[in-house]
Amino acid sequence: MKYFLLLLLVGLVYSDDDYVLKTRADVGESFRKCLSIQGVSRETFKNTDWTLSSTNPLVQTTIKCVVEDFGLFDETDGFNQDRVVKQFGGESGRTKVETCITDNPIGTPTVAQSVQNVMSCLEENGLKMYEDQPARVSTSE
Repeated sequence: MKYFLLLLLVGLVYSDDDYVLKTRADVGESFRKCLSIQGVSRETFKNTDWTLSSTNPLVQTTIKCVVEDFGLFDETDGFNQDRVVKQFGGESGRTKVETCITDNPIGTPTVAQSVQNVMSCLEENGLKMYEDQPARVSTSE
């Protein structure tokens, strides 16, 4: 019995994360949920630039909310790198994920802005959050 309990505990410690990949529909649902939590009116929504490059604090906190809702980030532990790797294309993108997270320390200058910077970095490196996400089109030439 002692050995069974020991094996069970070891199995729990070393078990894989049960993270489930999020889809485009999940992004939309989480986005709407975060807008609701923040009390964003239709007028504010229509008049806001909802891009990853936006400097609007509302956009930054909404991105942070979605990323937290997905279980990819929390303010206590920061980014869950393994989950971010899994969500953004798997092991082939691990180095890019780790670089984006390392290059954008949480809280610099704000938590919401640093989360936004990580997400922007991932996109700039060609990593997609979900399978049917459109490719980023560069406008700087």
